[in-house]
Amino acid sequence: MAERNIESTIPAMLRERANLQPTALAFTFVDYQKDWAGTSESLTWSQLYRRVRNVAAELERCGLPTGERALILAPQGLDYIVGFLGALQAGLVAVPLSVPEVSAQDEHIRAVLDDSSAAVLLTTSAVAGNVAEYAKPLPSRSAPAVVEVDTLGQDSPTRSDADVRWPATAYLQYTSGSTRSPAGVVISHTNLATNF
Repeated sequence: MAERNIESTIPAMLRERANLQPTALAFTFVDYQKDWAGTSESLTWSQLYRRVRNVAAELERCGLPTGERALILAPQGLDYIVGFLGALQAGLVAVPLSVPEVSAQDEHIRAVLDDSSAAVLLTTSAVAGNVAEYAKPLPSRSAPAVVEVDTLGQDSPTRSDADVRWPATAYLQYTSGSTRSPAGVVISHTNLATNF
């Protein structure tokens, strides 16, 4: 997989926003499952950047090389965004999926896990027990690491962005697999950054 170090990556844009607009709101998630009126939670650009860099530092400690796949299996919310962006920040290829809620999703998740050869599962402590069953070794692959993004602190030292070599691929978006095995669509950093 070709690597590039360009300033139009999401991590570069995130760093820029954290420096130029540290107190501006980056994301707000409104949770209607906790309360019918909605409970909101927000992150500023600087808070988001610190959490993303902390996830990247944890992934670096896992010893994952550039271009490895990071499967995101977390509930909807800010932790999902942090996990996704943390994977990009670490130079990994993000593979976003819905958190497993019913057994019908099991086959889909296993198919994506096998096809993507994910080396790490990014999740939260609330669903880590459900996700753990996907972190078992198989004859075709070793067990992926599991990282609970919500349990990580906000200020962890990590390498500078200048040291990161991002792969050309930012993330793999898989089809639903309702009529055949899920197929991955490659999204490049350049295409993703133009919509950020």
